[in-house]
Amino acid sequence: MEARSGELVLESGNNIGSIIFHAGRIVQAFSPYSRAIGDLLVEDGVISESELLEMLHQQKKRSAVPIGAMFLQTGKVSFEKLEMMIHEQIRNSLKDFMVWQKLNISFVDREIRPFDRICLPVHEFIASDVLKSAQNFFSLHPTSTDTAATASTKTL
Repeated sequence: MEARSGELVLESGNNIGSIIFHAGRIVQAFSPYSRAIGDLLVEDGVISESELLEMLHQQKKRSAVPIGAMFLQTGKVSFEKLEMMIHEQIRNSLKDFMVWQKLNISFVDREIRPFDRICLPVHEFIASDVLKSAQNFFSLHPTSTDTAATASTKTL
């Protein structure tokens, strides 16, 4: 996984989640229980609910721009606060995945263009022996565009 970009899709029963990688670093993670950045900002008192609703309305006109980046551009949210919230969102999604049973995992190599430089290192979440096994697997299958595997939650 060391410099790979793409999407790791995790499935367990009716649950589906994903982890987005750019150059081997986690840039996004989504579980069915993920909280939206806008909701986290309101909950933390950084913005009001009406400010969020107004920005969501504006976002419809600029669909490629994440809501956090829009608040950053207006000066309502600092980069540090936004980075902390995104890290929290990623960590919470990964915690959700840790309790899932009988995971089906697939990885799709694809170009990822991060909107900013906010990311987390993989080694923070994946045990080094598991990471080495994945690196060995991908070195043996370098051109694989869709690789599926079944794993227990202990591997995450």
